[in-house]
Amino acid sequence: MHKKLWLAASILAASLPVGASTLFQPVEVSDQELAQLRGRYVLPDRIISFGVVMTSTWQNSAGQVIGAEVALNVANGQIQPSLYVRQISSPGNGNGNVTAGSGTITGGAGLENVQGIVQSVRTAGDLNTGLNDLRLRITTGNGDVPVDPDAQPWNGSQDFSNAAGLVHVSTRAGGISIALNASQGQGSSSQQIGGGVAQHANISGTLNNVRNLAALNVALRDNPRNLNLENCIEQIRALRPHGF
Repeated sequence: MHKKLWLAASILAASLPVGASTLFQPVEVSDQELAQLRGRYVLPDRIISFGVVMTSTWQNSAGQVIGAEVALNVANGQIQPSLYVRQISSPGNGNGNVTAGSGTITGGAGLENVQGIVQSVRTAGDLNTGLNDLRLRITTGNGDVPVDPDAQPWNGSQDFSNAAGLVHVSTRAGGISIALNASQGQGSSSQQIGGGVAQHANISGTLNNVRNLAALNVALRDNPRNLNLENCIEQIRALRPHGF
């Protein structure tokens, strides 16, 4: 019997609020891929909530910070997922003098065509630090995800700016994108999730600290209510003829 398994993104797409319904596109998993998943599953009643938090920040040599955070969460029994955007900003140490970036970064066009997960940090300046980080967090118990008091509900593309630069939060290619351009030619960074994960930092100035962070959060129930041990045993028994 042919079975179809839609990824979690397809479930989210069907219930996203107006203006965000195209953030995630459903993808059908083939029968061959399903065959590899045998014995590797989580019972649906164990999942309390699922969410994504994506943060991008840029700190220049004067300590000025510009960035944004996007948080998406859908909880068990929730009709629509919550989607929030928050600006990240800091005036720095009071010294607004930032030496203009003079480095030149070339190439890298192929990075935009990579499928799956792609991360890059490229620098043409001195004394810079950059980090791209993607984590999967699985917890048990309470599935409530606190919302930052400064976060605002998603209502479409948004721009934030200060002396450190400009950050643009928008939908792109069926996902959410954070694009950041630092002032004084210090460089740029970008992060996208949906249809894949991409995290890039291009630094052409000096003494910059760039962060692209993403976390996939899954909360599981402590004691599943309908744990069927016989089904689990059958899954293990079916693997024996194949030498596992």
